[in-house]
Amino acid sequence: MSATITRFLEHRHIPYEMVEHMHTATSLQNAKAAHVDPHRVAKAVLLEGDDCMMVAVVPADRRVHLGKLAMDSGKLLHLAQESDAGRVFEDCEPGAIPALTVAYGVEMIWDDSLLEGPDLYFESGDHKQLIHVKTEDLRPMLENMPHGMISKQMI
Repeated sequence: MSATITRFLEHRHIPYEMVEHMHTATSLQNAKAAHVDPHRVAKAVLLEGDDCMMVAVVPADRRVHLGKLAMDSGKLLHLAQESDAGRVFEDCEPGAIPALTVAYGVEMIWDDSLLEGPDLYFESGDHKQLIHVKTEDLRPMLENMPHGMISKQMI
């Protein structure tokens, strides 16, 4: 688990548990390997624009709606390169960005549907564990962050 995320959760007294699974490459595969509803797995998608970097957090079974995100945030964004993620998320394996990117000082926006269920799962910084938290423990922090319906069904 990422040391940055561990400190972030513990400093805020947010209870969590680790869910082990076989090594996977995507959030959708994580959900399947961990036997978790993919709509409850929060996927972090690194985006960049002219002078900014942002992470959109959406359910693993959905994808970021860049047009809607541009309207909501007023920023034109596109998918960032994986090499950009490595510079920012140094204590994480490539492609295993934890959803709580504010721990790294990276702006984030949440898809509203993630707050609808009783719990959430997200990358721990590696490809073999998910962090499981109760939505009610994250709600006070998340409600003060940018959010909206920023995802759409995968094709």
